[in-house]
Amino acid sequence: MHVRDAVKTLEPYRPGKTLEDVRLLGLDSVVKLGSNENPYGPAPEVMEVIRRSEENIRLYPESGAPRLRRALAEFTGHPAEHIITGAGIDELLDLTLRCILEPGDNIVIAFPGFIRYEVAAKLSGGDVRRVPGPPNAPYSHDLTGMLKAIDGRTRAVVVVNPNNPTGSYFPKPEFERFLAQVPQEVLTILDEAYFEFVLDADQANGFDYVNGRKPLLVFRTFSKIHSLAGLRVGYGVGSPEVIAFLDRARLPFSVGVLAQDAAIAALAAPDHVERSRALAHSETQFLGEALRQRGWHTYSTQTNFVFAESPQAGGPIAEGLMRRGFILRPLTNFGMGDRFFRVSHGTREQNETFLAALDAVQRESER
Repeated sequence: MHVRDAVKTLEPYRPGKTLEDVRLLGLDSVVKLGSNENPYGPAPEVMEVIRRSEENIRLYPESGAPRLRRALAEFTGHPAEHIITGAGIDELLDLTLRCILEPGDNIVIAFPGFIRYEVAAKLSGGDVRRVPGPPNAPYSHDLTGMLKAIDGRTRAVVVVNPNNPTGSYFPKPEFERFLAQVPQEVLTILDEAYFEFVLDADQANGFDYVNGRKPLLVFRTFSKIHSLAGLRVGYGVGSPEVIAFLDRARLPFSVGVLAQDAAIAALAAPDHVERSRALAHSETQFLGEALRQRGWHTYSTQTNFVFAESPQAGGPIAEGLMRRGFILRPLTNFGMGDRFFRVSHGTREQNETFLAALDAVQRESER
């Protein structure tokens, strides 16, 4: 059987341990703090809609999710023709790069950054130009360096704001200067998966720049602040020309019935968003300070996780925490050393229990 070289050379995605994996160790309580999930779960009104939607799961969903697109049009202020939906941002970024890349073309991305862009580009036959952060802020986007990396074969430049996995963030003036300098023929992809967590009043809202002046595609998700990660639903907002091409190539039924209904209900639950944002702000501050007291180096975040470097090897720490019911993993799958972690917050009770477990693990590692 023939397999493309691009597939043979890919490093397979290695997910972290699941709740069921860890429960097999005989633990009564397991908490995931490595996947940036909302500990509150979906809003109560969303759960009620999901229960009412169960009778429809025998039916195929509407192709292209027109009801959801209409709801998103009202929410974003952009016509439904400017919007596309997919099974999370993962599917949309893969679809986009398949549509724009020819062999020998490239995309420009920040490093460290969301690894799925690199995988999707390679599977599409494209090359990847990684741009590390500047020396004074190595885990931030070097927007100037990314502009310099663009050449005649660049088809897209990807910025993730706030960034995953580092939590770094750049404000509106920096984004506006960057966007103004991106060549007209290059698509800018602005990934705003963590947009709703940002408290900075000087935040750039990607939707404001989808005006036809520059090719721009803005991604958002229902997985994070809306807590619908298990239903897999994300969306993109862009010019009608960009969306029309993506619509030609998308899968017809990628967003399921329950996902569509839940997402529509989530848009009508702003109180849940505010509550989740407030929790993320208080608990990432709490965790950041607590980790610093334990010798970790932490970085400023505008997300629902803390990007941190452990004073000890990460493998034994992750293993010791797992034995105590906490799922955390080093960021080696992002191309980083195993001392780096992305520590998602839980509730205050979960976070305090996690820190007690971490204390025990660090004591073990020092023996």
